[in-house]
Amino acid sequence: MNFEQNNDLPSILERLFSLHRFGIKPGLERTLSLLELLDNPHKKFPSIHVAGTNGKGSTCSMLASILTEAGYRTGLYTSPHIRNFNERIRINGEPISDEDIAKFALPLLGESEKAPTTFFEITTVMAFSYFAEQQVDIAIIETGLGGRLDSTNVLAPIVSIITSIDLDHVQYLGFTLESVTREKAAIIKHNTPAIVAEPRIILRPIFNYRAKEVNAPICFVHDNYTSNLISWNKDFSMNVTIHTPIGTLENIKCSIAGTHQVNNIYAVLSALDSIKNTFPVSEESIRLGLEFIGKNTGLSARIQLLRVNPPLVIDVGHNPAGLLKFIETLGLCGYSNEKWNIIFGVMADKNVEEMLKILKPITAHLFATSPKYERALSAKDLSEKAQSIGITNILVFNSVSTAVTAAIETNKPTIIVGSFYLADEAIGELSNYSFGLLKK
Repeated sequence: MNFEQNNDLPSILERLFSLHRFGIKPGLERTLSLLELLDNPHKKFPSIHVAGTNGKGSTCSMLASILTEAGYRTGLYTSPHIRNFNERIRINGEPISDEDIAKFALPLLGESEKAPTTFFEITTVMAFSYFAEQQVDIAIIETGLGGRLDSTNVLAPIVSIITSIDLDHVQYLGFTLESVTREKAAIIKHNTPAIVAEPRIILRPIFNYRAKEVNAPICFVHDNYTSNLISWNKDFSMNVTIHTPIGTLENIKCSIAGTHQVNNIYAVLSALDSIKNTFPVSEESIRLGLEFIGKNTGLSARIQLLRVNPPLVIDVGHNPAGLLKFIETLGLCGYSNEKWNIIFGVMADKNVEEMLKILKPITAHLFATSPKYERALSAKDLSEKAQSIGITNILVFNSVSTAVTAAIETNKPTIIVGSFYLADEAIGELSNYSFGLLKK
């Protein structure tokens, strides 16, 4: 293919996103083949590999923010994006340029025409190639789905992190917590420190078995880290004191809040301790990194306050466990008595009834809608499921933009929650309003 004739970004992204037609195809062989063609860029930089059901994106961003504050040239690969594809691949918070997307995507798209390759496989190889060329000091890599057969699991990281475990993507990962845990635990590598932030004792034997199998030292963070909450703040930040095996960090401000985020901080601090000989960081870097996560990494829509009065909150809680933490954090940060207009849209393969049951107690009106994505549940079907579990005040919208417009015009407390695709369209619509969106 002639690069000069086909390097306009819209057509490249159209071709890239068209690879979704191949769906999710677990396995490493296609990724390894593409990497081999490019002289194995994933072997040219140190990495930290993060898996988990919930919390892995926040954990990756915390790590990247701290390492950036410490002066390291830090790559960050996360998924999915919210507004722009470029968000997935960053160095020191700066998204990959359109020109570099074209540069790294086109050769890989050419290869995908020879043999079916998935969107995520191409994107992963792009990220690794970009980080290698840009000579990052270290890259923080989030798994896409699972762990064992995820495209990112070709890495030989310097530390592996596993965040909380819950049921999600059960058609690929299994229908029990144990089966999901085995898939996630497979990112633990030979002689490589493993950090586990999943608190349930019942799952520990699975992690221990994998660690023993590959001779990996393992740390369960809840055995070594404790905390005292200083304050939960109305802007969904928090102040916390963390007690670590090597000392106490007093009154740390973290720009994202929740008991689950405290667990993620434990994992981050444990990982940093395990690599301190090669990547030392100061207490000041930790403080600044946790206070300015969004500024340093672009992380957004993690229980984020967009407007103060009336409150407008957005979150990408897209499974029951994520929504439970979302509801808990709303209460902790001072919104326990609030009833909300809730704009909700979700993928059809989720446990939608359970998610609606979790949202029901805080719902004034449900604005049922559907993102423009082939896997999305229709607004009509969502409304019917909501009625079946006893939600009565339901408004149905065929587009996210009309749902957002209607909710904003009520001038009532509003939550936008569900799929990343919902967040994308909602934020796009909100950009048309003059009240200005808060940013951390």
